[in-house]
Amino acid sequence: MEDKLYDGKTAVPFVGKLVSETERIVFLSEKKSFSFEYSDILNLDAVGKEFRLEIRSSENPLLSLVIVFYSQEIYQAVLAERRSRLKIPFLSLWQNTNFYLKLGLLLLTAVLAFSVYNTGLSYAYFFVPTSYDKKQSEIMSGWVRDYFSECTSPGLKSAMKKIGAKLKDKDDPFEYDIIVIKDDVFNAFAMPGGTIVVFTELLKKTETPEELAGVLAHEMAHIHKRHGVRRQIRSVGNVVLLSVGIGSGFEGVEALENMDSLYEVLSVTIYDQKFSREYESEADEVALEKLKKANLAGDGFLTFFERVKSEYETPEEGEENQESIKVPDFLSSHPATDDRISYVKGIISQPDYPKGKLGISNKEWKRIKDLCSPAKPKKEFKNPLDDL
Repeated sequence: MEDKLYDGKTAVPFVGKLVSETERIVFLSEKKSFSFEYSDILNLDAVGKEFRLEIRSSENPLLSLVIVFYSQEIYQAVLAERRSRLKIPFLSLWQNTNFYLKLGLLLLTAVLAFSVYNTGLSYAYFFVPTSYDKKQSEIMSGWVRDYFSECTSPGLKSAMKKIGAKLKDKDDPFEYDIIVIKDDVFNAFAMPGGTIVVFTELLKKTETPEELAGVLAHEMAHIHKRHGVRRQIRSVGNVVLLSVGIGSGFEGVEALENMDSLYEVLSVTIYDQKFSREYESEADEVALEKLKKANLAGDGFLTFFERVKSEYETPEEGEENQESIKVPDFLSSHPATDDRISYVKGIISQPDYPKGKLGISNKEWKRIKDLCSPAKPKKEFKNPLDDL
């Protein structure tokens, strides 16, 4: 089988024979001959029954050529000559290690380094000023109000502001903008810097203001502990780790070089989910501390979790024997609801945990939570794909 040289200028290779000489490498073809110094070698790999040699172009140092050859004898000769010229033994050993051994070593190194690497990422947010979070909140608050129907009822906004002020710690550097959006979505979420979005469907499900206080304390905890920024740093950091770790040493191996999307999927579905569970657990812990400092009972927080489990996780009558789909814990973005209920019960059952209320009766809360007066969105969201 004849050797091939790809010069990067055309898809049609030069066909000929690779020769390893004492001082240089020579590729001989009918149309043209090429000569290279051993110092020009960028990478040498054995892939299956063929060998791939990447060499820096003598005409243009920014370009490289690839030679595919099949002689084990030539491979060993080039390997030996290259090793004799490299001044860094470890680099020489790595560059000429078998492809599959490289892969195994990199995977092992990634596993061992992962915990140390992510510990470092966990503290990287200390170098990011809180002004970064606040700027994100300013942008996102405006975006939410532009594209969604915000409840503008003075009574509802006043209640949100009152509960938020009650829960805010003295050492908390953020100001909270609690936005209630009219939508049949059972959810609430926090964004870096102080923006909290609560949907009316969640609001309607609360029976007491203390239940909402527990939810808001949890979302404020995400912001106070800067989980949004920490998650951004960790996600980007792990995409970089995977890209560099898996890509290093495999230049010219197209199957690995074109796996950028896989790196991102791995990071989001496994690593990022793991971080989410950690942050959710920490937010529950900090939320209970916030309620305690505000002299508020944690019963509402507990009742809210119990209602979530009852209404959204417990099979309806007649469905007990049906096989349910359960997301594996390592892919779930939240801890198991049962675990969260047990944790909250354990904390609020302590003798020193307060029993205070917000001062809003249940009857008054029933009236307030149904207030909305939705404003019409200023802008209409358009999917950019619709224009394609």
